[in-house]
Amino acid sequence: MTLPSIIALLCLLAFCCLMLGAALSDVRSLTIPNRISVAIALLYPAFVLSSGLPIDWLGAMMTGGALLVVGFVLFALGGLGGGDAKLLAACGLWAGPDLVLPYLFLTALTGGVMAVVLWLRHRLDKAVIPSLIMVTQSDEDFPKQPMPYAVAIAMGGLYVAFTILRLG
Repeated sequence: MTLPSIIALLCLLAFCCLMLGAALSDVRSLTIPNRISVAIALLYPAFVLSSGLPIDWLGAMMTGGALLVVGFVLFALGGLGGGDAKLLAACGLWAGPDLVLPYLFLTALTGGVMAVVLWLRHRLDKAVIPSLIMVTQSDEDFPKQPMPYAVAIAMGGLYVAFTILRLG
């Protein structure tokens, strides 16, 4: 194994650790530190330079930039947190144009599963007896409750990392 390939592998490992760290932080405090998204974005050039893979880095920058714009529009509309928007874009840089659609699909799918699980847990907490979970009413403001969406983004990011690893 050459030094550049070791560096690329370490960059991928660090990317995975940072994604998991963002998810854990979001679960604990519903915040994602900016330093995590910045570190993910800054790791990408080191990976590109050391991987030896044919990488469309300009397309990756455009993908990350487009996801940042979309993320901030969703943030302005109240559909996504600011940290989630930045994390989505930083990971989108790694996904690039080739992996962005499966990355977004897996992220959305995981987010949907999380929403259903949180909804069921909420209804279970409110049910007089567990068997009445489906007839128990949810609180009116439940849909407005925050969700640690970095968990879903991290699942998409791990898919990106393992796909890149398989390509290399």
